[in-house]
Amino acid sequence: MLVLLVAFAGGAVLTAVAGALRTDSAYPRFLEASKASDVLVAPNGSGLGGYMSAVARLPDVKMVAPVAGLDLTVLGHGSLAARASNIMAPVDGRFGHLVEVPKVLAGRLPAAGRAGEIAIDQRAAAMMGLQVGSVLTMRAVPEGQPPSAGAAGQRLLRERVTGIVVTRGSVFPVNEQDKNPTIMASPALFHRLGARYLGYSGAYVQLRPGASPEAFGHRAQSLTREFPATGGHVFVADERAQAASVEQAIRPAAIALALFALVLAITALLIVGQVATRLLATDSLNNPALAALGMTRGQLMAVGLVKVAVAGAAGAMIAVGVAVAASPLMPIGAAALAEPDPGVSADATVLAAGAAAIVAMLLTRVAWPARRLASAGARPSGAQAVTRPRSRSAARPVGIGAPVTAAVGVRLAVESGRGRSAVPVRSALAGAVLSVLAVTAALTFGANLLHLVNSPPLYGKRWDAAIDVQFATISPAAAGHQFGRLPGIAGWTYGQHGIIAIGGHVIPAIGLAAGKGPLLSPTLLQGRPPGNEKEIVLGTSTLRQIGRQVGQTVTVTVSGRTLRARIVGRAVFPNFGQGSFTPTDLGQGAETTAAVLKAQAVPYGAPPGFQFVLLSFTPGPNRPANIAIFQRSMSSFCQTIQLSTCVVTSQRPNGVTNYASIDRTPAVLAALLAVIGVAVLGQFIVVSGRRRRRDFAIFKALGMLRGQISAITAWQVSTLTGLALLAGLPLGVAAGRWSWALFAHGLGIPPGAITPIRPVLLMTLAAIVIANAVAFWPGRATARLSPAEVLRAE
Repeated sequence: MLVLLVAFAGGAVLTAVAGALRTDSAYPRFLEASKASDVLVAPNGSGLGGYMSAVARLPDVKMVAPVAGLDLTVLGHGSLAARASNIMAPVDGRFGHLVEVPKVLAGRLPAAGRAGEIAIDQRAAAMMGLQVGSVLTMRAVPEGQPPSAGAAGQRLLRERVTGIVVTRGSVFPVNEQDKNPTIMASPALFHRLGARYLGYSGAYVQLRPGASPEAFGHRAQSLTREFPATGGHVFVADERAQAASVEQAIRPAAIALALFALVLAITALLIVGQVATRLLATDSLNNPALAALGMTRGQLMAVGLVKVAVAGAAGAMIAVGVAVAASPLMPIGAAALAEPDPGVSADATVLAAGAAAIVAMLLTRVAWPARRLASAGARPSGAQAVTRPRSRSAARPVGIGAPVTAAVGVRLAVESGRGRSAVPVRSALAGAVLSVLAVTAALTFGANLLHLVNSPPLYGKRWDAAIDVQFATISPAAAGHQFGRLPGIAGWTYGQHGIIAIGGHVIPAIGLAAGKGPLLSPTLLQGRPPGNEKEIVLGTSTLRQIGRQVGQTVTVTVSGRTLRARIVGRAVFPNFGQGSFTPTDLGQGAETTAAVLKAQAVPYGAPPGFQFVLLSFTPGPNRPANIAIFQRSMSSFCQTIQLSTCVVTSQRPNGVTNYASIDRTPAVLAALLAVIGVAVLGQFIVVSGRRRRRDFAIFKALGMLRGQISAITAWQVSTLTGLALLAGLPLGVAAGRWSWALFAHGLGIPPGAITPIRPVLLMTLAAIVIANAVAFWPGRATARLSPAEVLRAE
């Protein structure tokens, strides 16, 4: 039984530990296997007229893989029957083969010379109901024309799906472009359609070791002067930053597995340790005889430890096999898509260290009981046994006139007893306290996580809605015409998307300009918004990256222009994302004035204006209706700029979206910990009923009824549960608030924590009820004992 318990518990812990490591490392290994790029380069205009070749000759460039975004419309798939921004084709054979190699789930990649073949990512397959062999109908739309049918120059294409793949962006989409389905065409289709159907051009670039994305961006921008077709400006997206965002999205699942493994290991150690201790106690009945034959105290102790070590080693070996057999279940979540080597996995280092730890921890757990039992067995004949003083807490119910059932139940709950009737009270109480503490901490942390997800000001959003036209622009005059007279709008602020560089780091940025009413800016944790070009506000994570604090000065590079700016504030950023470029995210981002980003924010020959507008509505019961009216009024404007919608009401950053996807994890963990706690109480009651059979038989012989015996069991379990709640609740709340404070500090969000009073009170009541429910049948079995059968030996 001990071997099986060690194998089961150890196998579960090893599976969770190995799974946590595999989950956490899945995406980095995916990037390595896919030969991922470091930066994405996209000129304002076309970069295919020699610009990409010039980029490839830069000294810090290892390889360039140019791609072309095609103006194609997907037909026959409902809401997807619109111009898709994620239909791209390699210009040559490098993309998809030498750089950014996707993971193929089914089929194969399109052949380079076959214009009628495409591959789609797993999101496109799910959303459009496609599989390998399906045919997708698309319409090629010349640049500058609306996607409606019948326009001149349009061509109908029928493309066969040859493969379903996972790209670096589809594992967990973090930017606006990756949130759309991805369709990968062949180079032959691009060459067949030509530049007339080109929507955009770009290149995925691998840098040489040690090269800086910021330095590369300077050189790439300088090259645009030699190639007028680029429009004189180039966007550079730091793919490393986006990879870090995806890793942050995956990490919560890994942390959840690690926490599960830790709590399960501690609780299992308590339970398995009790079983091993009982095994030693049973064997210790022969210790006096062995001591009389000449065995020393150390030898008696060694006998017990060797027996436990052999059982632990056998169980650990089986646990390793269990972990290997269960390894195909890992990794979990988005990491399962990224895992480059799915299936059976055997991490020799983790499994060997885990097996050794199982044996070592089990021996450590039983070392003191083995020493105590060996000492008792080696006591000289006639020596008086050491008696333990009765617990004062056990005598208090009698002193205040409590019923005898309550007095006896409390005494049995706090006194472990001696000899064959000894009960592991301390272990059971420790296990119950640990379970209550962990459940309370999980509930507290989960309540704060839910509060963050549902509180926009906490993640930086201090407005009600936004108009985001991406790479188009909206002028103040057009804005006033579109929504200036709509009911309920209290004010608005204009803004620009952008990218800046500080200290070698490429940072997503927004630039704000006053519109009507007070300036609407992200939630400030410290300082104030920037007032001119020489001031800047940064996120907490960004400040850590560049090693600066509020009040210090930094050198900021924007579109090749360098300026000195003073850090006047620290803010939390909601999601401001543009195309395939890295979006802002909680502590990651920068806020400047709109004038700083003006030169960068007018791409593709768009007229002067702003790229987004933040709006606030008058508080009151009519606010939802006013926002709905605003959304309907903007629908026609959005269509004129070829966007299905340009009104954004939710700007949850990726960091919050990541944790919103696991908002049930704390509750599930709390439920699992509660089950473990109930198991500890159940085991305690069963062991107590068996070992104290003689005591209960005497109680019945003295006249106690079955109901009184059951009441003693109820008082016993209620007392133990009450003590666990008394110690575990405050410690759990403190642990939950402390862990949330650390979590909030790491994310760069307001540090305040809430305490879930109602769930804690409900948990207290539920714990007492469940504990008594668990003890009902063991108590009933104890109440049915026959005193004659138990006491006949006397």
